[in-house]
Amino acid sequence: MEHRDRVLKTLNHIEPDRPPFDFEARSEVVNKLLDFLRLSEEEDLLLYLDIDFRREGMGPGGAFLERGAFFHPRRKWVIEVSPGIFEDEFGIRYRTDEEGRYFGFVYHPLEKDEDLEHYQFPDPGDPARYESLQKTIVSYKNKFFIQGEATLTFFEQAWQMSGYEHFIYNLYQNPAWVEKLLDKLLEFRLVQCRRYVELGVDIVWLGDDFGMQDRMMINPELWRKFFKPRMKLLIDGYKNLNPRVFTQYHSDGYIEPIIGDLIEVGIDILNPVQPESMDLKRIKKLYGDKLTLHGTISVQSLLPFSSLEELKSRVKEIIEICSPGGGYIMAPTHAIQADTPLENILAVYETGKILL
Repeated sequence: MEHRDRVLKTLNHIEPDRPPFDFEARSEVVNKLLDFLRLSEEEDLLLYLDIDFRREGMGPGGAFLERGAFFHPRRKWVIEVSPGIFEDEFGIRYRTDEEGRYFGFVYHPLEKDEDLEHYQFPDPGDPARYESLQKTIVSYKNKFFIQGEATLTFFEQAWQMSGYEHFIYNLYQNPAWVEKLLDKLLEFRLVQCRRYVELGVDIVWLGDDFGMQDRMMINPELWRKFFKPRMKLLIDGYKNLNPRVFTQYHSDGYIEPIIGDLIEVGIDILNPVQPESMDLKRIKKLYGDKLTLHGTISVQSLLPFSSLEELKSRVKEIIEICSPGGGYIMAPTHAIQADTPLENILAVYETGKILL
């Protein structure tokens, strides 16, 4: 079965020949796999694994590139403002850990309420931002399903700009400030996502981490007050250009209290359905006719720590739970981490190919 046909079937809740596959890994894992398999570039790896999707996001603006922006191995466009200190286009500053593996925040441009009055958002309409996406669509649209990434949609972008404690405090103590910041982000995301749809993406991928391992990071009622209405406006704002475009939503952890709300605002695909946090059988039973489940292969426990026998058995079990009636895309629950055996990664996709 062709890649696009396979994805369309499962998104329309018709069981395809096998679950569609997606893939995400940290750059060091990708490089190890390329060396191990004697492949040249990431596209070769995607072809080897038989991945059914190709993904691209919004690039940097021309003015930011002129300031010396480069794509950091941690998959973020930044400039280096001082040794080891990096700044993104929103003015958020980061420092890497000693191994250079992770970013930590060192500065937020909206740390004080009054900073918002003078803050200038980057221009999301800059045509330079979409050149890479356009090339991806031209190269792969006829064969693969194209995802346009717009994660950090509202919550994560807002708190990274203002600082987590400051943002959470203002949810309770200065909600008007929160509303103003989120409205500005809505304007930004509307331009971005409408451009994605105009260019021809099949899926707009939104997301914010609202879940911890066993509870939500904020009260579900706060989510419904501040985020749900803006999600609805955003999705309606690009689907009126093409009602056939699908919407994918990412949140790690436990978010079961708002899954029904996500369906109400127009989410078609839920990622990553983290099995440490939510019961796959329960989620499939309750929402499997309305949502496509994307993910489910744990990068926290299953992939890094299972024996090959355990891994294959669990992958088979997950597919048997999630695949009936379509509505399932097999993928890791997050970027695969550096401590994961390469044999385990390959075994996941080999198992998915031979099971059905």
